[in-house]
Amino acid sequence: MPKSTTNPKIQSTSTTNTAIRIPSDIYKKISTQADQENKTVSSIINEVLRKYVTWDQFVSDIGFVFLQKPFVRSIFEHVSDEDIIRAAKTSCYTGMRDAISFIHGRNDVDAIIDVIKLWLSASKFTNTIINSENSVEIRIQHNLGQKCSLYMGALLTKLFADLNMKPEKSMLKDHSMILTFKNLQSKK
Repeated sequence: MPKSTTNPKIQSTSTTNTAIRIPSDIYKKISTQADQENKTVSSIINEVLRKYVTWDQFVSDIGFVFLQKPFVRSIFEHVSDEDIIRAAKTSCYTGMRDAISFIHGRNDVDAIIDVIKLWLSASKFTNTIINSENSVEIRIQHNLGQKCSLYMGALLTKLFADLNMKPEKSMLKDHSMILTFKNLQSKK
């Protein structure tokens, strides 16, 4: 029976020691990546497993597809701002809400942030999300043009509007965006 242990750094996280068979060529690639990133093989494998159980197994069910960035940028350039905003606030919003439901089964700041992080990570967008007591700041580097910032801004604004959180500050640029939402649900 697998042994359960508690990580001393994170008291609420338990782990299970188990043995699995990994093809040698895959293990070598994981080991090389771990060395390059100054991580352990175990941490790389856990990242892959977490991404699978929290994102990859749901993406096709909720309508996500992988497209090349130059194609997406080209499409954005040929669509009006109004159509981008409308799509972000309707069908794209519904897809993200489905992802939040599938993955977390609840709608709160932490669930929304987690799904946003999973989405941005899968898309390989550099990002920083700062969730403080009074606000949530989202910084995304996407390199897909102003209209992508418009799309992401509209989508994120709609997601946080479900929690009565409106953007306090926004900076939508050609290659990046920053949105700050006031957290009305903060604990005093």
